[in-house]
Amino acid sequence: MDFKKNGMYQLATLFGLGRLPGGGTWASLVVLLTAILAKDPFNPLFFFGIFTMLLASAIYESSLPFFTSKDPKEFVLDEVLGMVLALMIVWMFSDIFGGFSFNLPDYINNQELLFVITFILFRFFDISKIGPVGWIEDPTTAPLWWQKSDTTDDTYMRVIGDDLMAAFLSSGIVIIMLSIYLWVL
Repeated sequence: MDFKKNGMYQLATLFGLGRLPGGGTWASLVVLLTAILAKDPFNPLFFFGIFTMLLASAIYESSLPFFTSKDPKEFVLDEVLGMVLALMIVWMFSDIFGGFSFNLPDYINNQELLFVITFILFRFFDISKIGPVGWIEDPTTAPLWWQKSDTTDDTYMRVIGDDLMAAFLSSGIVIIMLSIYLWVL
């Protein structure tokens, strides 16, 4: 395996995290920890997001020969992209409507709590494939009104799409919870 091919494989598996049991969870956890440890979480999230969006398709195509399926479990850039999107949505909402305060211990702040909740919900939706998340990954399980008639091979969009839907659902639930909390105050 030459350096270019090995480099693509390393990026696709996030430097081997995808090869671990629960690789998608580990990759999502890397994004979560990066966002929590950063002084301004938008900068690393923005970097992760732009990098993944620009290169994920090329890395996916280049790394397919290393895997045995078109939706390999080892390919974790889809989880990185989904987690980045979820955290960015929650971060933007909490930054705009930042006048909330939970009664928390000193070792955790409000934003970190929201990020951890988002992580848990994101992994729940991504693993369970409930509703639209599963329908995107496997359109044959979707209701008829969801299915499309175009039969072109859109494997990459299904690989990425389920994680994007999980991101929207998890961030949406956190925003609804935060909105209810702010409204009740």
